[in-house]
Amino acid sequence: MDNRKIRLLIFDLDGTLADTMYGILDGVNMAMEKFGAPAHTYDEVRSYVGNGSRDLIKRALPKYMAENAELLEKAIKFYDGSCYPVTYKNRTDCYDGIIDALKELKERGYTLAVLSNKRDIFVRPMVSEMIPEGIISMAMGQRDDLPKKPDPAMAIYIAEKLGFEACETAFVGDSETDILTGQNAKMLTVGCSWGYRGEKILKEAGADVIIDGPSQLTELFRAF
Repeated sequence: MDNRKIRLLIFDLDGTLADTMYGILDGVNMAMEKFGAPAHTYDEVRSYVGNGSRDLIKRALPKYMAENAELLEKAIKFYDGSCYPVTYKNRTDCYDGIIDALKELKERGYTLAVLSNKRDIFVRPMVSEMIPEGIISMAMGQRDDLPKKPDPAMAIYIAEKLGFEACETAFVGDSETDILTGQNAKMLTVGCSWGYRGEKILKEAGADVIIDGPSQLTELFRAF
């Protein structure tokens, strides 16, 4: 694959750069306890993530509760306002090898950005705490003024703000949502099999390339 035109790499956060699942799990179960719903396991919550907190809580609630519009809105509001703000940093770290790979890519001249369906108020502090200053040029999460992934609007917004065309951009993520986002934005798509969805789903989503470890990022994106 010819990567010579790629200059900007946009990374998903959850399951791509970092294992953030325990913070999400703790927040979800705090909300479930509040509303008298059953607690969930790590694997269950992992299957719910990727499309923002609204879909996360809707999937986590029992069906009869999720179909109650008033209760659903209360549960989402409680999770967003009282649970995840307390738990979002719980047991959260970048995957082994990610920081080294990002540093090397930055040194090679690539511009690096982060785009998540997590709310924007959480994305920026998480990125600044986990990743050394000066590596990530822009970090962005879900906002009210732009539609969330897999709509391409936020990915295109980041590319434009940083001065790049879609054809110069690769979208790197671990889920079908990330691959579809990159496809919708007409960007190269890179699937990360170490994340929350796995190789099978990434293949089914049509990722241009799938890598199995952070070190392969630097193999894939060599110096210009």
